Amino acid sequence: MPPSASPGAIESYYDDLAPRYDDDRFGNSYGAFVDAQERTILKHWLHGIAPSRVVDLGCGTGRLLDFAGTGIDVSEGMLAVAARKHPDRRLLRASLEELDPSLHGTYAVATCFHVLMHLDEPTLVRILERASSLVEPGGHLIVDIPSRHRRRWKRRSPSATGWHGNTDATAADLRRWGAGRWALAGRRGLLTFPIHRLPSRWRPLLGGLDAWLGRTPLGRWSSYHVYRLERLP
Repeated sequence: MPPSASPGAIESYYDDLAPRYDDDRFGNSYGAFVDAQERTILKHWLHGIAPSRVVDLGCGTGRLLDFAGTGIDVSEGMLAVAARKHPDRRLLRASLEELDPSLHGTYAVATCFHVLMHLDEPTLVRILERASSLVEPGGHLIVDIPSRHRRRWKRRSPSATGWHGNTDATAADLRRWGAGRWALAGRRGLLTFPIHRLPSRWRPLLGGLDAWLGRTPLGRWSSYHVYRLERLP
């Protein structure tokens, strides 16, 4: 596992990034592709569940608050952007390692995107533990993380060290990290195609095919996996 930055350093990083985060990460054809694929998965797994029953952990600027009535993040800067975009949502500032149902509520589903990839293993396990206190037994936690299967094909540059996006996983890791609290209930692959290496004009045409591949055994080799974990009694 990679080293982890201090909580204060991460908070400061995202406070500084907040005003341009949406444009930097999702204001291009690659980011739009990722956003569309994640939304397709959420629409399927959250079908029939009211946003009021969903909490988004590490909600950032509120990109996925269409699906959740409550968003929690440690960065004041990111929450300020989310508040402008979603004035009707309940937004709470808290560390995900300190989630408390008496303060933050209980829900049928929690979502957590673009968070676990930045954590070392002890922190990740603590967050899965705390998230279990917010989700009802039989409810679900939906998370994404880079695929270790895919990264074994081509290791990251030696310079790609530190906390930022450097944690990957397999399904066995998710089972181990969530043992006693979470059971693996589903997995979808995302970015089976090397979209970043293809001409941008092709990307909108490949969304449906990429989503289909992510539901097949080939999804094991996708760049990212989205897991649905079921809260144990």
